[in-house]
Formats: sequence, structure tokens, C-alpha cells
Amino acid sequence: MTDIKQTPEYAELKQKFDVYYENKLRPILEKSDRTRRKYVAAFMLLLLMAVVFYPLLLYYMFTGVLHGSSTGIVLALSAGVIMLACGPLYYCRKKVKPQIMPDFANFFGTFTYAYEGTIQDAILRQSNLFGKYNKNVGDDYFSGIYDSVRISIAEEKLQNIKRDFRNFEVKQNVFGGICILFEMNKRFKGRTVVLKDRGAIGNAMNKIPGLQNVKLEDSKFEKFFEVYSDDQVEARYLLTTGFMERMLRLRDLYGGKSIQFCFDNNTLLLAIPTNQNMFEANSFFRTNTDKKKIDLVFEQFYTVFSIVGLLKLNQRIGM
Repeated sequence: MTDIKQTPEYAELKQKFDVYYENKLRPILEKSDRTRRKYVAAFMLLLLMAVVFYPLLLYYMFTGVLHGSSTGIVLALSAGVIMLACGPLYYCRKKVKPQIMPDFANFFGTFTYAYEGTIQDAILRQSNLFGKYNKNVGDDYFSGIYDSVRISIAEEKLQNIKRDFRNFEVKQNVFGGICILFEMNKRFKGRTVVLKDRGAIGNAMNKIPGLQNVKLEDSKFEKFFEVYSDDQVEARYLLTTGFMERMLRLRDLYGGKSIQFCFDNNTLLLAIPTNQNMFEANSFFRTNTDKKKIDLVFEQFYTVFSIVGLLKLNQRIGM
């Protein structure tokens, strides 16, 4: 990802955020840290039980004291101990993140937060930006207004789960990253889908029913993207020269990865794949006031929200 920390805009906003952190966020993080420590104590207690329990289990199994159904019962109990030990990690995250993230996001605008929230499947499927999937695993979800633009941000993992010939479950990862849904200031009726260019053969296999391929005059944009629409005129109305230039800059900002997007029903859906776990302001084994983690999350938020200005979505004029 291109380093955005060198810009004057970033430096100015970061200075304001540091003040906001001390006055607003730090007290909230210190309070949530007390909750985290309780879950850590529970985890350590369960871990201690497991450390004592497993050597005894192995001893009795190898000496033949346990056999038959007794062994099965002990194994079932051991599985229960493992699940209990993992419980504090999950429930700490589920408890603490809703305490932290709303105020974190509200530094940038006015937002609500939902743990494990997702953008509606109907919107994702209609966009044609993703392959076939049957499971949508959400992580962090924000919805609100930034710089006069209504926006939803969701960290999503899309999977296609099926059974193999042995009836074992097989998971295929279809997409992992962030999906951002913007309400547009332009009015349009059709659907325009912009996919990563996959070459002649790949593009031929990517045909979308009901949409036609749109050829544009910008050769650089055509090199990286393939456009499909049910309205050729409207597609060109949306994909102005300026907008295409800004989308190429956005692609560079995210390291040239497979960014794809869709205009539909007066919204712009942007799909950005990333292996980075986004918006992790808290950690189970580290204090919630760890400033390095806080600054990283600030940078992630800034990068996401900078898309609004970069694409000029906050302007009531042509793109």
C-alpha cells in the first residue's frame, strides 16, 4: 500500500486525532482494558486446568487404566476443555470491540458499529463482483456519514462451502477484504460493473448475463479493468476521464491489487481484497492502550475515508 503518512493532510488530521485519543478514546480504552484482563484471567485458569488435565489423561491412557467407553468420555471432556479455553478469546473480542470502535470511527464522521455485521447479500450478489459463495462471514461493520457522503464499510470473508466425495466439508475462499458502499450524488438507472482485466481468455469467461462489454478510450484504464453495463451511454457518463484517473490512483494506493467496483441503484460498491486484518484496535494479550495498534487503525481508517476525497464523491458535480 502506498505510504499516505507523508502528506500534509495526514499529518494535520493525525495531530487532531492524538488530541482526540487523549481526551476521548484513552478513557474508553482503559475501561475496556479492565474487561480484557478479566477474560485473560479466565483463559489462564482454563489453560492451567488443561495443563494439569492432559498429562493425567495421557498417563491413564498409556497405562491402560482407561479403556473402552471411559477413554471416549475423557476425550470428549478434553475437547470441551479446549473449547472453553478458546471461549474467552472470542467473547473478549465480541465484548470489547463494540465498546471501542464506535467512538474510534466517530472521529471521522457519524457512525454506528456492528460486530460481525455484513453488507446485504442481495447487494453483493447483484454487483457481480464476486464468484459463487454460500457463506458470508462478517467482522467489523460501520455505517454512517463521512464528509456528507453516506457510507457503509464491512470487513467480509466470502466462502463457497461444499462436500467432497468423502462427504468432508471443503471451504473455498472467494473473497477476503473490505467492501465499501457509497451513496452517489449522481442519478443513474442502470448497472455498470468494473472487473479486474484477466486477459482475453479470462474476460471471455467473465461475461455477465444482461450486460454488454463497454470499450473506453482510456487505454491505461482498459489495461487494468474490464467494463460491463446494461447502458453504454450511462456507463460513459459515470466513467468520466477524471473518474478513471482517480480510480487508477486508488488502485496504486492499494498496491495494485484486484480492486473491483459496481454502480447500481445510485450506489457505488467497492471491493478491495486484503490479507490485513483491519480495524484491530484491541488485542487479547496486549493492553488496549497500545498506541502502535491505535495509530495503525487510524491509518487504516484514513486510507478508507480518503477514497471519498480521492474519487470526489463528496462533490455535487460530475465525477
